[in-house]
Parts: sequence; C-alpha cells; structure tokens
Amino acid sequence: MKKTLAALIVSAVAASAANAAVVYDNEGTKVELNGSLRLIMEKADKKEYTAAGQSTKKANSALRNAGSRFGITVKHNLDNDFYALGRLEFRFDDTTSRDKFGRLYAKRAYVGLGSKATGDITFGRQLTIADDLSQAVDYEYGFIPKGEYIPTAGTGVVRYDYKGIEGLQLSANYNFGQKNDEKGNLLKSRKLKNGFALGALYTAGDLDARLAYGHTNFETDAAHAHRLDGVLASLGYKFADFKLTGDFGYAHEKNGDSKLNKFYVSPGFAYQVTPASQVYGNYLYEHVKVENSNKAKTHGFLLGADYKLHKQVVVFVESKYVTEKKYTANTNGGYTYSAKINDKAIGVGMRVYF
Repeated sequence: MKKTLAALIVSAVAASAANAAVVYDNEGTKVELNGSLRLIMEKADKKEYTAAGQSTKKANSALRNAGSRFGITVKHNLDNDFYALGRLEFRFDDTTSRDKFGRLYAKRAYVGLGSKATGDITFGRQLTIADDLSQAVDYEYGFIPKGEYIPTAGTGVVRYDYKGIEGLQLSANYNFGQKNDEKGNLLKSRKLKNGFALGALYTAGDLDARLAYGHTNFETDAAHAHRLDGVLASLGYKFADFKLTGDFGYAHEKNGDSKLNKFYVSPGFAYQVTPASQVYGNYLYEHVKVENSNKAKTHGFLLGADYKLHKQVVVFVESKYVTEKKYTANTNGGYTYSAKINDKAIGVGMRVYF
C-alpha cells in the first residue's frame, strides 16, 4: 500500500500542471499534496543611531530557508452541492540556526464546510481577510505592516467566504484569544483577547479593489481596555503588461488613557517584461503618533525582479531599504529627534513548487 501511494505521488507530481498533485480522487473524495522549497542567499544589516550620534550595527549574511513548506488538502463532496474540506500545512523554520531549517510544526490546520451557493466556513489555524489586503509584489522582503492594523493569520480563527457573485468575494473572520504563536512561543506583547474583521474583494476587468475593517481587543493586566480599530484598503489597475497598485491603512488604538493613531500608504508597480519575467517595486510611508508622547515616521523602498525557469520554478533578486525616525514630545509642545533605524537587505532566491 505504501509503495502504491508513493508511486501515485511521484507520478502525479510529474504530470501535474498546477502547484498541486492529486494523490487520491475517488467517490467524491479528493486529496491533494503541494508545497515548495524556498531558499535565499542574502546580505542584511541593521543600524540604529541615537540623537547623541552613537550607533550600533547588526550585520548578517546567510544561505537560508525562506518559507519552505508542504501540505495536504482534502475535500469530500456531500449531498446537495455541499462539501467538507480540510488543510494541514507544515513549516520548518522553528529554530535559531542561521540556515532557518529546524523543527517541523503545523503552520496551518483547519477544517470546514461549504457549497457554491452559500460559501465556505472554516475553523482553525488559518489566514484572515487582512492577509488578502495588499497587492504589492514581493517574495521575501515585503514590509507593508497590515498585521499591525488588522490581525493576520491566527491559531484560532473562524472564517467565512462567499463567492457566489462573479468578481466579488465577501469575507468575515473571528479571532479567538491567542497568547502563543504557531511555534508555541509565548507572545511578548499584544496578546490577543478576541477580534473580528469584515472585508470585500472585487475584480472587474483590469480593476482590483479590496477593503476591510477590523476590531481587536488585547489582554491587559489592568482594569482598563486595550483595543484596536483598523481599516485596510488596496487598489490595483492593469494597463496591458503594467500594473499600478496602492495599499493603504489607518488605525486608532486605545490602551487605557494612551491613544495612538497611525496610517500608511504604499504605492507600487509590476511590469511584465516578458512572459517569464517581471520587475516590481513599492514605496512605504508610515506615520505613528501616540498622543502627548512620541511619534515615528518610516520610509521604505523595495525593488525586485524574477524569472520563471519553468512554470513551477522561479528565481528572483530582491532588495529593501527601510529607515525609521523616532521623536519624543518636549515641553514646548513639539517633538525632539531621538533615534533612527536603518534596515537594509538584498537577496537572491529560488523557489521550486510541487
């Protein structure tokens, strides 16, 4: 039996035209295996400067795992157009080793029910609508901070997606409390108490528009509440082989008497130079301000290019430069510069999908 299953997997991988191999398909049950090996050779350094002119530097160069994974998706057809589904996906990066290949753990694990008419509802470790709220292209160094506005993937998420209208997707998710990340590590701050998000994705011809709102409550050791309200938006339009994108976010956070407002804008582009290659990039500006306390401004630049050696093999080169300036409130009602952080990286990577 094991030899037969192995033979099916090998033959299906060889014959598959998509990034998934059907290893079993019989009597309404379909099992797919997919994944990818992802490696990057990079050089990165991070410098922090104080207002007094002192600086610290952390440099790193590595050939490392860049999100390699494999997973299994199962779908069972039920009566009256209904189906049951499940997904289990593993990662390998639970380690302090420089090459980032470590202990295997479950990154995604969810089950659900659905139909074409009523949509899908899923439960478990999975993505939220916020994960879909950006269109900037990147492989490794994406810096759009959408997870700080509406929580992205969580360990206890209920999600509903309706796709019964052509070009339109309506989504909602509820996040249960979360004190640990997917690797089991205790979160150092912003432990999730609960939260929800609502969103819509719309495509029509060359237009791609996305919008989501989220409300999140965090745990506190005091009597006061700690909550976050955020809005994310994304707009893309394609002119032949050239696509312009814009990603936006705004949030208001209140933790007791402390109030924080922040926003970001990130215009970007992607140009399909040839059917096998594209160049892409985006810019980020983020402004964070704590009332009567401090503020920070961030500028980021990303540029990259890729080339498809095969429909399931891609190589890329990508770089980023991010600078953050911090300011503290002074007695004159203004702000005084306190620190600056420069974060730079460049990498050459390769992904092989199966």
